[in-house]
Amino acid sequence: MRVIKKACLVMAAMTLLLSLGNLTAFAAKPPLSLKAAFVRGGDLWIKTGGVEQRLTKGQYIRSPKWSIDGKWIAYTRGQEGREVWLWHVPTGQNHLVTSAGDGSYQWAPNQDIVAFVAEQKLNWIHPDKPDKPVEVAPGIGNYSWLPNGSGFIASTAAELLPSGWTQVRILEIPLTDKADPKSIKTLYVLPKQSNGFFAVGTSIFKFSATGRWIAFLATPTASLSADSNTLCVLSSDGAVFNKVDEMANNDQWFNWAEQDNTLAYIGGVGREATSNKQLKVIEVPDGKPVSYTPSGFVDQSFTWQGAKSIVVSRAKELQASSGTAAKPFPFLVEVKPDKERSKRVTQPSNAQGDFNPQFLSKPQRLTWVRSNRTTASVMVAEKEGKQPSVWITNIDLGANFNEQWRWSDVLSFYSR
Repeated sequence: MRVIKKACLVMAAMTLLLSLGNLTAFAAKPPLSLKAAFVRGGDLWIKTGGVEQRLTKGQYIRSPKWSIDGKWIAYTRGQEGREVWLWHVPTGQNHLVTSAGDGSYQWAPNQDIVAFVAEQKLNWIHPDKPDKPVEVAPGIGNYSWLPNGSGFIASTAAELLPSGWTQVRILEIPLTDKADPKSIKTLYVLPKQSNGFFAVGTSIFKFSATGRWIAFLATPTASLSADSNTLCVLSSDGAVFNKVDEMANNDQWFNWAEQDNTLAYIGGVGREATSNKQLKVIEVPDGKPVSYTPSGFVDQSFTWQGAKSIVVSRAKELQASSGTAAKPFPFLVEVKPDKERSKRVTQPSNAQGDFNPQFLSKPQRLTWVRSNRTTASVMVAEKEGKQPSVWITNIDLGANFNEQWRWSDVLSFYSR
């Protein structure tokens, strides 16, 4: 009898462990090449494989971003987020880039050059010469690097005149050693204000895998509280402009597939991520948006997992009649648009949810944040969420705006 009872207890314990789904006993170890920068207790940390290292102490760090070769990390320091700093990982040296940044700093896609906007002026610097920024254009609202790193695509900052708002221009700006207005090309001018369209600025810009199309948000205000922003696509030669759909002011909620001109996004008017948020996919330029969110649910963030698969963070929709009811926690679902089917990937407990899925190409791993909205850990699994394990514990929470969590405030992977 004792043997039988002991066997039953062992089987029960194994069942409990398996049901938790996030313990390392039955999970593959993260590869040694996996690397992340993250924020814990307000300080900047890095982790490579199984080794953690704290880089700063007693500072308020946010939004770490890796350089293309993984030798530098750009980040903001201070509660206001205006100070942009660079940390050299091999030596531990750090440098101030600007004390007047607006948070839009970006590394070049092909070399160690970081661009930033300060006081509506677009600048770039070499990390080893942080005191010698090069200003390339004034009057800039937002921007992104061109895919080959040869320059930028940017939007102008609209101005309010007695006659109304000026139209936003989309510019191509070459990477030059000094400002050269003659070299700046106007690619497109956004439409004038009308009942169906109004924009005083844009989000960042994202190029399709083919380089033929550019996706961005046209925003009626710089505030995140904008309930309705227009997702737009523009051909890279500026000849074709299309309005796709309306969505929240969240540039993490639209992304191109790794191949062709397929665009996925979280559509739906309203600032609350707990209602009216659907994962949609469109073939640009001639396709129509197709929703893959079932009735009664909302999708809140996603990642492309290869060319034909999407992993989305999905939760039950919070009904207007729910009052002060607790917000449902999300879980991960894999969606295959070409086969019109989906399957659940993770099974978090009722007291926590799975946020911010990211698929890393090198090494191929699916990552996400598991959080109870008070504490958070980083999960790592093989493709399709197989063999999950906890990789980093106790990271800080990202900014939360009506359940639009911005985990990029506290987490960045190096995957190349």
